[in-house]
Amino acid sequence: MGLSAFFKTNSKELKSMAARSNPGSSNQDDVVRPQGNRFQQMLDAAKEGGAPTSPGKLYRKDIALADLKPGECGNILRLNVNFCSRLRLLEMGLTPGTHVRMVRGAAFGGPVDIEVRGYQLSLRRDEAAAVWLGEEE
Repeated sequence: MGLSAFFKTNSKELKSMAARSNPGSSNQDDVVRPQGNRFQQMLDAAKEGGAPTSPGKLYRKDIALADLKPGECGNILRLNVNFCSRLRLLEMGLTPGTHVRMVRGAAFGGPVDIEVRGYQLSLRRDEAAAVWLGEEE
């Protein structure tokens, strides 16, 4: 069996599996995802959730962004930096009132990864220390 025949039979099998798993769908070219993919399920759940509507136990205020632990979140209150650094942070989407979540922080004072406006952003720890979280007055 040649490679072209192999791929044709496998694509036919995938289409028939998709039709059996989703009988109401008229488009058989839909992407078939394995049901056991935990990582994809977590990503889908995160996309559906968005920013929390009410502060939970992982919501922090009156703290610098660099002091958050992974998983904690808050709203940006102000940026305590000079004009050039403030402009750079604003261009990256760190505007007052924006919801941010700490994803992870590197060891030994390295950069921090945050999630803001639906994407991940890495900041130097001293830049993150200049971002103050809290409630708008």
